[in-house]
Amino acid sequence: MSRIITALLAAAFTLAVAACSAGSLSTPGPSAGIAGAGSGPGIAAVTGSPATREPPTPTVRPTEIPGPPAASLAGGLEGPVPGELGAVFWGGLGSDSPWIVPSSALAARVGAPLLVALSPALAPERWTVSWAPLRNGTAGRIADRVERAWSPITFRAPAQAGPWGAQVELHLSSGERAAFYWRVDVVP
Repeated sequence: MSRIITALLAAAFTLAVAACSAGSLSTPGPSAGIAGAGSGPGIAAVTGSPATREPPTPTVRPTEIPGPPAASLAGGLEGPVPGELGAVFWGGLGSDSPWIVPSSALAARVGAPLLVALSPALAPERWTVSWAPLRNGTAGRIADRVERAWSPITFRAPAQAGPWGAQVELHLSSGERAAFYWRVDVVP
């Protein structure tokens, strides 16, 4: 590796470490506030009892971009089930993911109406739901795919009983997108 590339990589690493540590919060160690416990120059002693001290209030740095919302699937025989986040493009950053088969499942009747709730509540420009049968813990070929442009995000469980994988892709007007996955055990 040339000296120039090595120097550039070292400088980039140093800047990244400095940027990450510049906004971090620090809390006193277990010996803070105890006289003679190694206090030295530059270390502030904590005064007052733990009950009277107010914890620092974390603030969002202006450069931070909130990530994708949390998603849950409701409409089954029990309460809502959180979705597993897969492929995502958000705030200029992205990652790709294969089809995820979560270990927890939502049990739903054949053709039952299902609803995806987002937190915080966002209204996607469009969304797609894809269904794939699950065999031996992996998703098979996509058996059904529906794309819609309305809110709320509602669709029906497959018409055939068995274990299914559901993938819901959200597309926002700002260009962000995210895919969430659920295992749905469809019962007659």
